[in-house]
Amino acid sequence: MYSLDELKQQNLEISQLCDVLSVLMDTPSLRNNPYVNELLARFRDKVWMHLVFEDNAVYAGLLKSDNQVTADTAKAFHDSAVAIKHRFTTFIKQWRTAAETNEEHETHCKDCREIFAMIRDRIDYENNEIFPLIS
Repeated sequence: MYSLDELKQQNLEISQLCDVLSVLMDTPSLRNNPYVNELLARFRDKVWMHLVFEDNAVYAGLLKSDNQVTADTAKAFHDSAVAIKHRFTTFIKQWRTAAETNEEHETHCKDCREIFAMIRDRIDYENNEIFPLIS
């Protein structure tokens, strides 16, 4: 099981990958670059692993809390992971299969920005609202 410090470290690493990938995704010629694809795969793995481990390490306990506000907050945040997993899976599939046209690139860049913003917002909320419930 992961400690709170390890989950915070995962959030930091995911956030840093968001920062780097945000810059790289804006360059159409890098779409099929093997190093960008490697970073994207690392990002996918880190996000997915974090979502799975936070389910086990964080939400299982918070959902059982005697404090109803804590349990409700944990449930709502946990339920939002379903939407993120779905959107993230779709994004990864599109990245792998998209052709290199300016129009598709612009659409994909918009999707990238939305995904990265969604993940950053989740990290901020987790760090500021969820993790304090554990401490």
